[in-house]
Amino acid sequence: IDMTILKPSSDWFNLAIPTSSTTKSALDYHQIPIDLDSKGNQEPLVKVSDYGIKSRSAYAHKLAPYHHSFTKALPVPLLRETVATKLAQVNSQIKSYGVELLVLDGFRPIELQQELWDHFTEIARQIMPDAKDQELVAYVGQYWSDPRHFKEDDYRTWPTHNTGGAVDLTLQDVDTGQDLFMGSVFDDVDPVSSTRYFEDLTMTSLSALEARKNRRLLYHAMTSSGFLNYHHEWWHFDYGTQMAIMNGSQEKIASYGRATIVK
Repeated sequence: IDMTILKPSSDWFNLAIPTSSTTKSALDYHQIPIDLDSKGNQEPLVKVSDYGIKSRSAYAHKLAPYHHSFTKALPVPLLRETVATKLAQVNSQIKSYGVELLVLDGFRPIELQQELWDHFTEIARQIMPDAKDQELVAYVGQYWSDPRHFKEDDYRTWPTHNTGGAVDLTLQDVDTGQDLFMGSVFDDVDPVSSTRYFEDLTMTSLSALEARKNRRLLYHAMTSSGFLNYHHEWWHFDYGTQMAIMNGSQEKIASYGRATIVK
């Protein structure tokens, strides 16, 4: 499927999510180069709410599956300027469905990335008590960029959420504000979180059909505006990052490197 061609929105519920072009994980993109002098990399971080986009800072609130907040979480999601502008475009495309985007996370300080990595490493240890360290890293690396070797001057150590070009999001009903059913909670470390999970199942329930429909809408609306999905997570999309290139972007060099908050 050529995602440079905008599909009519009426097709998106019925258009299957294609198989990912890669089987790589969040541990595998770091060797992709970044143009640190690019125009995009000079863009500031902006509040998504300033672009008419709804948001809920997932790590600052006691939401499932954590039920506690993280100490380094930002109170509101931040993204690069172009990324926020593109999300506003997506909102205009899905307006006819009576839904809108709800951003859950964007730019992540390295301290928060480390906090999340540690949290899910402990979960992995509970799930796989006999696993070796490298097995734990491989498991957690399906869902998180590894921040443990972060260096400010080495792009090969930068988590994708530290760039401001990665966004986690879902859909909500415009009238009620209710989150649409996507088949799993945000950040569920389970195969059910894989973007195509409901494409590969024989549909046997209304729940599965509803989740598949809503995932298709989110996927096609986002990719039609140039975002690339990470196949392990239905909620995660990148634009202009190393991970976007890993996930199939036609660009060869990333536009966004490490971002910082200007106070």
